[in-house]
Amino acid sequence: MNHRGRFQAQGQSLEESEPWSQDIALLHTDGVKLLDNLQKKIPRKESLLRVLAFKQCRKCIDDASKNNGINVNNMQKPFIKSFPKNHKERVDLEVRKGIAFILAPEKKDGEQ
Repeated sequence: MNHRGRFQAQGQSLEESEPWSQDIALLHTDGVKLLDNLQKKIPRKESLLRVLAFKQCRKCIDDASKNNGINVNNMQKPFIKSFPKNHKERVDLEVRKGIAFILAPEKKDGEQ
């Protein structure tokens, strides 16, 4: 697959993730769905510990989508970021290969 990454909720008693691996770049809307799925997947107590983390991660992918996404094709290493930075109870975003969080192409007149 040409485009891979994952969202991961990390902590002292938690390690849960929502990965993607696909042939086309990950759309922003699909990234938001994956992050939402992760938040729903973890126990409520763990989710409440990470309210700020999920908010910051969403902002990061929203900002990335406004700048043509995150493209690691020309980087020497993957894009890895933790929210909040340097916290044990956190949400990690990893783009390991390809491009993520691009906006869907606009449809031309007559296209569905």
